[in-house]
This record gives sequence, structure tokens and C-alpha cells, in this order.
Amino acid sequence: MELAIGTTELLSAVQFQDELRRAARFRPRLPFGDSLAAAVRRIEQNPAFTQSRLLTRILAALINEEGNFRRAEIAALDADTLAMVITLMDAHAAGTSTREEWACALDAAKAAQLGADG
Repeated sequence: MELAIGTTELLSAVQFQDELRRAARFRPRLPFGDSLAAAVRRIEQNPAFTQSRLLTRILAALINEEGNFRRAEIAALDADTLAMVITLMDAHAAGTSTREEWACALDAAKAAQLGADG
């Protein structure tokens, strides 16, 4: 379900993941090892950054299998972060981490952002 509001195109979480994969298709993919831990570390290091906030929303969308994103948000991800997100999506699909590990990662990401918001 794509929604167009003014000039902003909203995508469901699944559509956003498809667009992320499309954007990453021609970019080299860097290995991240434990992408879930790497994502949380990146968020904790710079919780106020746009990429960190978007990473947190992506984590939530993967866990809850819902959410809305703007197509333009893909451009907010640098090449390394985009590769990390693709690795996260693959890890989630493969079930390499438990639901509890994903939930703990999301809690840590949200806590870091709350601390940044003051």
C-alpha cells in the first residue's frame, strides 16, 4: 500500500525494505558480523543523528513487521549504513537472533535516543 501525501510518498515497512534492497543492489556490501550489535553500537554512539533515528525505526519495523517510511529516507543512509541495514534485514529473515535479542536491541536503541533528547 503506497500512500502519496502531497509530494511525500509513504511506503509500508515491506515496501521500504524492497526499496532499500533496490538501492543497495549495485553497491558493495561490507561484512558486519553481528549486524544487530553493530547497529545498536552505531545508534548509541550518535543517537541524535538522522541515520541513528532511522536505524531505530527500521529495527522497530523488522521486529513489529509494520511501520511507514518515506521513499526519500533511503537517501539519508550512507553506503555503510545501507549495507548494515541490508545485513540486518537478512539476519532477521534468517532468524539468526532470537526475538528477545531483537527486542533488547530495540530497547537499547530507544534508550540511547531518549538520552540524546534530554
